[in-house]
Amino acid sequence: MKLSFASIALCVLLAGNSLADPSGERQYKHPVVKEHGGTVVMPDAAHQPQKNAKVILDITADKKEGSVILGLDRAALILNQYTEAGAGTDNGFKMAIILHGPATKAALTHAGYARQAGSYETDLGKTKNPNLELLEQLKKAGVEIYVCGQALAHHGFATTDVASPVKVAVSAATVNINLQMDGYAYIPFK
Repeated sequence: MKLSFASIALCVLLAGNSLADPSGERQYKHPVVKEHGGTVVMPDAAHQPQKNAKVILDITADKKEGSVILGLDRAALILNQYTEAGAGTDNGFKMAIILHGPATKAALTHAGYARQAGSYETDLGKTKNPNLELLEQLKKAGVEIYVCGQALAHHGFATTDVASPVKVAVSAATVNINLQMDGYAYIPFK
């Protein structure tokens, strides 16, 4: 693919002006969730976080971002962006997460997660839920976190193995329908 000189110059100009401080180093902010979802402040960007925004993150994939699933890291990123821009939970921002499909396992306690670990994971000592600390931080920040009861049943997970920051919903569809009827924007993570 060929790029014109003007296209390359525009990309360099935009990257230089919006992503870096004067020294050329990116400055990631973590106002709420300290170890996940670092955000770059962009005060001159066309769209800025608005107060009283509401979003439902529909997380079905278990693709990882570091040790946690990508959708949860992105939840931290969105929460950090809105907070850094003065439009966080203190200013009406609401976020809900629904975990289902392969992401269902992220909702489990350490003990429940360990029961689902394969022999190789057990041999490597990887039986703790790496998502649990982030779920606790998100819940503490005011994020509502749900897991699909149907997905729990289909995967053979017990409701008693669901971690305390997470509420069991009848289904992911129910959460999505109810919250979208309440004006929540829908963002899928597949």
